[in-house]
Order: sequence, then C-alpha cells, then structure tokens
Amino acid sequence: MDGVLSIDNLFYFAIQLDNNCDIMIDFSQIKLGLVVLFNKEPCVVTKCDFVKMNRGKPVKQTVLKNLVNGNNYNYTYKSGENVEEADLRKEKGTFMYASSEGLTFMLSSTYETIEIHKEVLGDKADYLKEGLEVMIVFFDEKAISIDLPIKIDYKIIKTDPAVKGNSVSNITKDAKIETGRVVKVPAFIEIGDRVLVNTVEDSYVERFKS
Repeated sequence: MDGVLSIDNLFYFAIQLDNNCDIMIDFSQIKLGLVVLFNKEPCVVTKCDFVKMNRGKPVKQTVLKNLVNGNNYNYTYKSGENVEEADLRKEKGTFMYASSEGLTFMLSSTYETIEIHKEVLGDKADYLKEGLEVMIVFFDEKAISIDLPIKIDYKIIKTDPAVKGNSVSNITKDAKIETGRVVKVPAFIEIGDRVLVNTVEDSYVERFKS
C-alpha cells in the first residue's frame, strides 16, 4: 500500500492488544498506522511504499515514528520478514492542566494523575483544553501518547473581522482558537464564535451548535 500518514493521525489506527501476548504479523499486513516494535520500542508506520524488485522478492519501504521519543526511522521490510506488533493499552482520561514540567491528565478509572511531556505529543498538545476527555495510550505501563476525539468544539479568540454579507464557505482566513492553535475558517466566522474542528485533518467542520 502506498501513501503517507500525517502525524496528527498517528494513534487513530493503533490497535489495543492483550497485555500478555506477542503478536507476530507477516509482510502482507504491514500498512499505514500499524504500530510495531522496532529496536524494542513502539513505532507507528507513517509511510509505506510497496516496491516490486526487478529481481528478487518485493519490499515495503517504510518510515517508522518512535512513539516514545518522536524519532523517525527509514526501514525496508522484505517479503517473508515477520514483524512484532506493539502491545498497547488504552484508558480513558481527562486533560487537567499544562505546566513547565508537562501535561497532566487524570485517569477516569482511578482518578490517578499522570504526566506526559508536551514534546512527545507533538501537534496534539495544541488541541488540549481543560476538561477534554481523551484516550491515554500506554506501552509497558508508561503513558506515551493520547487519542484525541476526532471533532472538538473551540471558541475563536482572534481573527480578522467578518465580511458583511459574505456567507461563502470556500473563502477562508486564519483564526486562533482558545488553545492558541491557528486554523483555517470561513470568512464569515467572528471572534467569540464556537466552531467544530476535525483534529485528524486539522480543519474547520462547521459552527458549533450547542
């Protein structure tokens, strides 16, 4: 399978596995979004190109993003090569606050608080607001990332004035949401409006209807 997976999509395709088993998969199952063990750490396949060789067996040229430290690796899987799928666990949690030390979440099941460094989450951190419910992803009992809701509502805190009478949605402008992230919105959106944002595609969906 050819293609590229954006960073903001990384965990929407991660598979929750049984904590006590190692699952081996074969060459044909390597695809975008698969979370594998590489150098004994969980890595997600963010690019996967199937290449037919003139001589010999086909290969899959991949880019693997380390979910612990954010590093990227280029790796070519050969036909017949077995791959170990990473053992991940997920729990519901709520974002509490950000500090100089990191981002603090509370587990819904135990009310325990855990901390994840902002750098580990990458762009996902820009979508966090107080009270947002997320899925916290664990590897070897360590929180390594989160799954965001696909759509989240935000208040617009800064944007250019709306053009009177302009209701065409394909004319866009920059707008800053309450977390500080800048997204593209239609020209008719004003400061104070609430909008739905797709966190997978990093795009405006519609005005939020409460």
